[in-house]
Order: sequence, then structure tokens, then C-alpha cells
Amino acid sequence: MLALAHLSYDFPTANLNDSVQKALKILHAQEMNAIAVLDGKKWIGNVSEDMLMNAPHPDGKISQFEGSWNPVHMEAEEDMLASLPLFEESGFRLLPVVNEESTWQGYLAWESVAKTTFFTGFNAGNGGIIRILFHPQHDSLSSIARIIEENKGMITRSYMTKMDRPEHSRPELILQVQTEQFPALIKSLERHDVQIEKAFMFGSTEFVDQSRFDLLLKYLNP
Repeated sequence: MLALAHLSYDFPTANLNDSVQKALKILHAQEMNAIAVLDGKKWIGNVSEDMLMNAPHPDGKISQFEGSWNPVHMEAEEDMLASLPLFEESGFRLLPVVNEESTWQGYLAWESVAKTTFFTGFNAGNGGIIRILFHPQHDSLSSIARIIEENKGMITRSYMTKMDRPEHSRPELILQVQTEQFPALIKSLERHDVQIEKAFMFGSTEFVDQSRFDLLLKYLNP
């Protein structure tokens, strides 16, 4: 589930020439706690309600925050569930979504993410955990996510780590995937030259909670 497929265009953005007071009125009217700032069609950062309330020049323009923008955002081809830690860390209700050139695409709303994870069975047990030896110049999370979606799967948790082992110079991507086609998914990833170091398949009725996920990470990364 790519973020691009769940964009909202119902909420406004701001530009450098907008005043601090105008931005605050927009936030209050739309019940937002941060707003994306654009220069033409290019996203340059965010200003939060706290930033605006404590602006050095309350009667000035948003451009006064240049150099101190809030940088939280997602790329359009990232998996939607990668937004969960961003929502938690920032406290935003809306995340800006951009493409690789930082061109504005839209917002990803927390309500949309919550409803999607609920109705797709975020806590279902079918699937497993995959440990991938990630090659930044060859692999991409968006292409791996597409392969998983083609096999009727969904990434429910992801974790990137850099190992200290001398035989591993590349980072490792650990994915928890929900799917009823886990063996077929592994074969499909391997056909696309994704280097899988280890995989663990859950039982068909096993419920996977956070503590079990942590234990499985220890199993995958002893």
C-alpha cells in the first residue's frame, strides 16, 4: 500500500509570502496542527502550530522560518505503514507527501492510515518476517513493497539496521509481512534478485503482538 494511493487533497498548504496570522487561521479553521509550505510546487518544509504561536515576528511572514522548517515528510512511493513512526514522533495529523524531486503530491491523513490498517487486518497472524540484505544501489523499498502487494501481502512493520559484522557491510531490512502466500512471496522476491538472508513463517492462526515481534527480531538477528 503505497502512500501515493491514499493521498488527501482536501487540506490547504501555505507559501512563503503568507503571514503567520493567516497560517494560524488556516490551522484553526481546518483543525490542523501543522501546515506544509510550498515554493511554487516544491515542498520546502512544514510549520507547526507551536512554531507559529512562538514566531519571532508574529506579524511577519512565514518566510521568517527559512532555515528552521520542520522536515517531517513521506515520499509518494513509500509504504503507507512507514508513516506510523512519523505520526507518532511528530504528533501531526497530516503528513506531507512528495516525490523524489520534492514536488508536492498531497497529504497523508492519520485517519486514512488508521482505517486502512483496521480494515485490512493489521494484527492478523498469517505471514512472517523476512530479513533482507539491502543493497541501496540495487534495491528500493518501493519496488519490494510492490512485489509484496502483487503477492497479496502487506507490510505491517519494517526496520532497517546496520550490522557490525565484518562479513556484512550492507544494511539489513527486516519486514513483518501479512500474507497467505508467504512461500510464494519469498520465491517472487528471490526472482527479482532481492537477497533474502533469513525468513520466518508464522502459523496460520498465530497472533503476532509486539513482544513476539521483538523476540523474533532476536531470532533473526542473534
